[in-house]
Amino acid sequence: MNFIFKSVFMAFHLLLALILCIAMIVLPKNITHLLIQHWAKRLLRILKIKMTLTGEVLRLLGKDSYLVVSNHISWLDIPVIFSLKPITFVSASDVKTWPIIGMLAKISGAIFVDRNRKSNLPDVIQAMNHHFLNEKQSICIFPEGITSNGYQVLPFKSSLFQSAFESDKLLLPLSIKYKENKVLTNRTSFHGSTTLLQSFKRVAKSNQIEVILHIGHPVKPSQSRKDLSLKLQEAIALKIN
Repeated sequence: MNFIFKSVFMAFHLLLALILCIAMIVLPKNITHLLIQHWAKRLLRILKIKMTLTGEVLRLLGKDSYLVVSNHISWLDIPVIFSLKPITFVSASDVKTWPIIGMLAKISGAIFVDRNRKSNLPDVIQAMNHHFLNEKQSICIFPEGITSNGYQVLPFKSSLFQSAFESDKLLLPLSIKYKENKVLTNRTSFHGSTTLLQSFKRVAKSNQIEVILHIGHPVKPSQSRKDLSLKLQEAIALKIN
């Protein structure tokens, strides 16, 4: 029964998102971001997902902008992070095709990357640099490129780290892990052939999910891209395990 209630509330919440998408076309960007942040917070409440923050939390929540580097497990990662603070995401291009969520991503100013086209990367990096120059907002990247099973961190791709060098931005490591009944879980993992609907059902059937975010110490982009990505990958993986 609890699953049914969650599904009904979620349906109304998605309908609200559709209405917001229409309204946000004419609203100022700062108001738009606040509305999406409120929507993300409400989503987590509907799914009864508890959040715990550790590490240098004020770095993420403060006024300074960073290139936030995070591992990637679930479609939930983005609303989890956005519920804390409006932030710009570099997302896979197929997210644009997702119903409603894709619209919210576009309205929030997400930068989309086609990971199957390396020729697309210079344009993405240029868009990131332009954002850092003109906006007082952090950018979050998921350098694994795909979602993991939640038990490990996959090798990082270093290409998007270039923006930190060109924009002279500190990198802020962010580790995400999900627990169920205080034990690391793959219930929220969205990978392989799992569909968005199947993933939602798995998440909605539990009331014991906790997402734990650890914010690490900022890192200056002084090494090579490859060395820098390996350093951050190891730092984030340490907090997962």
